[in-house]
Amino acid sequence: MRFYDSVLWISFVSLMLNGCVAPKAKQDLVKSSIAREGEFKALIDRIETEPRKSISWKEARRRLLKDNLGLQQSQQMLEDAERQTKRQWLTLVPRMSAFLNVNQSLSSLANLQGDKLNASVVTSLNIPNPFEFYGILYGAALQTQNARWSNELDKRRAFTELYAAFLDARVMSEEKVALERRRQLFSAGDFGDIAKRLYGFEREKDSFARRLLAHRQNVNRLLNTPGGNWDLSGDLPVISYRDSYRNFKIGPDFGKMALNLYAVRIESAIMQTQRVKYSQWPSINFGLSNPPLYSSFGNNRISGDDLNLFSGATKSFDVTDIGGRQAIQDAEKRLKFTRQQLQQSMEQEAARILQIRQTYDQLRVDERRLEGAIKRIEQPSSSEAEALLHDLELRSQLELQLIQIHRQIEQLDLQYLIWDERFWKF
Repeated sequence: MRFYDSVLWISFVSLMLNGCVAPKAKQDLVKSSIAREGEFKALIDRIETEPRKSISWKEARRRLLKDNLGLQQSQQMLEDAERQTKRQWLTLVPRMSAFLNVNQSLSSLANLQGDKLNASVVTSLNIPNPFEFYGILYGAALQTQNARWSNELDKRRAFTELYAAFLDARVMSEEKVALERRRQLFSAGDFGDIAKRLYGFEREKDSFARRLLAHRQNVNRLLNTPGGNWDLSGDLPVISYRDSYRNFKIGPDFGKMALNLYAVRIESAIMQTQRVKYSQWPSINFGLSNPPLYSSFGNNRISGDDLNLFSGATKSFDVTDIGGRQAIQDAEKRLKFTRQQLQQSMEQEAARILQIRQTYDQLRVDERRLEGAIKRIEQPSSSEAEALLHDLELRSQLELQLIQIHRQIEQLDLQYLIWDERFWKF
């Protein structure tokens, strides 16, 4: 009967635990949902009422490197990769385990005596296959280097995103002034003309307000400050490739990071192919057997005669793939595909660089054309009020177009910046 009583008691405890879990989980979810509701309302309130705070480039970049979520995740991946090699070496350290064994029937647990308990401490030593161990270390080294380069690239991209946000803030400030100038010009026309122009102006104003909100959200994402309202102000480091963008060539000074990332992908694929080949070799095993360091049942003295080193070699054969030929061919095909994919990626990148150069050329032509048109308007050929008003409105439109041209050129500068190794050395 004691056996059945024990089974019933265990079943009762299981049912009790199961009955407590579901209500507890539901209760926790309700509390969490209420907390999220409060956070959501607080964010809406901050978006509507948060006062603007000025922040300089230096302080914003410091916050970016410290708080940006993407960079934190990238840094964590790098630290995990760097620990992988150390963890692999630590597998060679002997392991120690403690055991407490009970030799008693379930029906006699109530009469358990001390001589039925055995406490012991044992050690184990792992001596891995040297070829496999080397392959794991080599793969860990490649993964660490890839994580290091990827982390550096993530920092560069975050830098350019923050720089672009500062440029956007400056451009929108200039556009706000230009829009206000246009609004004042509209009031000088006749009534019918005013109504038509004001309608278009209101549409531009609404579009501008949406861009301001999107800009604010982007800055908060970069600095990890949900609900913040930053005024990006102050001087920026000068970044311009107007005089050098046509001289860039892939090599140590430009695009080296991309070449490094391509190289690590190729080497990783080669390593995987080599590991498939090595897996066809006999597996060499090493081991060390020793008695427990301590046992409450026996003699705890250990001598050299009690330690035994043993080794062996094993090889399994797949009758469907004698010699692993098919596995090796599949691995070599994957390596070939990786090489071809990288060649296609490099071709796309090369075409993109050429396209950026052509776009840069065209933007500079458009820039000179707009600047010339604005200069001509500044020297009016007529003194009539209607002609002057028309010229002022046209100048306002041209200035807005020129602002956008300058912004597009700055965006291209930032694309060059990511791969300019000379900039990142300082």
